[in-house]
Amino acid sequence: MKLIEIDISGLPKVQEMTEARGYITDNGLSIICSIDFTDEWGPLKHISISHPKRLPFWHDVVEIKDRLMGDIDAMMVMPKSEDYVNLHNYCFNIWQCPQDWGIR
Repeated sequence: MKLIEIDISGLPKVQEMTEARGYITDNGLSIICSIDFTDEWGPLKHISISHPKRLPFWHDVVEIKDRLMGDIDAMMVMPKSEDYVNLHNYCFNIWQCPQDWGIR
């Protein structure tokens, strides 16, 4: 999959983030990759992956996570309804785990 960097400076920001970069892929995905600051754990890597007409395929999610985050523990979170933010209908968010899980 080819990642093409795009300008995301005009997009709304949901929270404090730095080093934000945007990409599109040759198969129609849009990606925002950033470092987001959390009160409890400090800076964490965050990737948002969306497609205009469907949910991203799992193999694409895995490839993007590996390419942009590397070999770290990461998670997809389903927040409680009061914390839920949905700016796109077909979007997954991947967060760096605050600590390694040590799962073998």
